[in-house]
Amino acid sequence: MQQHSSCGRIGARFLCRAHLFVVLATLGLSLGVINSLNAQSLTWLGTFGGNESWANGVSADGSVVVGMARNTSGYRRTFRWTQSGGMQNLGTFGGTESVAWGVSADGSVVVGWAQNGIVQSHAFRWTQAGGMQDLGTLGGDYSGAYDVSADGSVVVGWAHNAGGYWRAFRWTQAGGMQDLGTLGGNESAAYGVSADGSVVVGWAHNASGQIRAYRWENGVMQNLGAFGGTESAATRVSADGSVVVGGSTNDSGGYHAFRWTASRGMEDLNQTYAALLTDGSVLLQCREMSPDGRYIVGIGWNAALSRNEAFLLDTGAAYSIKGNVVLGDFTGDITQIPVTVELRQGGNVVGTRTLSLDPGGNYAFTTYSGTYDLAFKASHWLRLVVTDVQVVNADVTGVNVSLTNGDIDGDNEVTLFDFGALVAAFGSIPGDPNWNPDADLDGDEEVTLFDFGVLVRNFGAIGDE
Repeated sequence: MQQHSSCGRIGARFLCRAHLFVVLATLGLSLGVINSLNAQSLTWLGTFGGNESWANGVSADGSVVVGMARNTSGYRRTFRWTQSGGMQNLGTFGGTESVAWGVSADGSVVVGWAQNGIVQSHAFRWTQAGGMQDLGTLGGDYSGAYDVSADGSVVVGWAHNAGGYWRAFRWTQAGGMQDLGTLGGNESAAYGVSADGSVVVGWAHNASGQIRAYRWENGVMQNLGAFGGTESAATRVSADGSVVVGGSTNDSGGYHAFRWTASRGMEDLNQTYAALLTDGSVLLQCREMSPDGRYIVGIGWNAALSRNEAFLLDTGAAYSIKGNVVLGDFTGDITQIPVTVELRQGGNVVGTRTLSLDPGGNYAFTTYSGTYDLAFKASHWLRLVVTDVQVVNADVTGVNVSLTNGDIDGDNEVTLFDFGALVAAFGSIPGDPNWNPDADLDGDEEVTLFDFGVLVRNFGAIGDE
């Protein structure tokens, strides 16, 4: 069995590229180096006598830093650094090496992996009172911890099972090490956890053996997809569990950084923030973000300097777009009709929202500063595009639309094909073999002459592209 290392095996590319540069960007963000010019400072943390050290995690107030430093023999050792105490060696389980990957918000709990006397790496949880606690495995020989909840009570990472496969785990003192499963394949790993420990993110094999980013909550592992390539991995999740970041291959095989939310799905940050990348630079993958999800750091291709380089992306504050949707010729319950909105910039779709209307047809969703074309579409209504909606550091109201009914077959036109679909469903009610809910144009749960009247009134209409 191969020994665990910080940069080995599947998915590790998401943790190890330009590692030091990303860590420094993250550290600067947490310490306020980036945002507070009056408080700028840089502290070199030293080593244990060797030639390098890595900082992998920092407490919420920046007072505690954790990572690894080489000793005089060249071995990696976990450290916990404070201004008053300097670099503290947290030791091993009797082996030669250990690395810390995460720390709780108050700096009191440190997690990572450490070798035992037979050179097996095991996940650990360290506290001042209890020292380095071995979290065990899932029946195999190796494990490693990568992140910890804000209060230090939940630890996540990977562990070998009895078959020698990597499995994502979630550990608590009461429940021990829980196998989070896969997406139908053999292996998985966990890289990030929300502040309260309820949401876990990482990568997992699907049934085809492809690597896919996932978000786990309440025992369910959700596949977050990919950009058309063969793999994706999630590296971090926001404090409230609503925002996930990572990297994914696209159709061309290249890596692109992503952000996922329930309302938007997986967004390519190179499209969402295309206005910031006009020189050909590319955001390759995300490695960390601020607790509120606003600031994202990672690795990108700096076209101006022709090199991979750490980046800090300020996504800006989120603002609301509000308005009203009229579903034409409809007497049913509009709160049960989802309305999809595509956010477009420069002809490209940079985001999608699914709106839930209130009884009056009102809606609201959030986005970031920019100028958008908004394309509204509901099941048997034609698409309508509202152009040049400008979101400039403030909420936008009054984006109202009225959608034309009659597009039964969903081709964005009202034609004879829709007439044929209505005829096929004519006279039906829910439960009938020929029932077609999209042919019930007026929403009264019957396909009747009233629906035929709607189609006749709007016959020949064509929606916006």
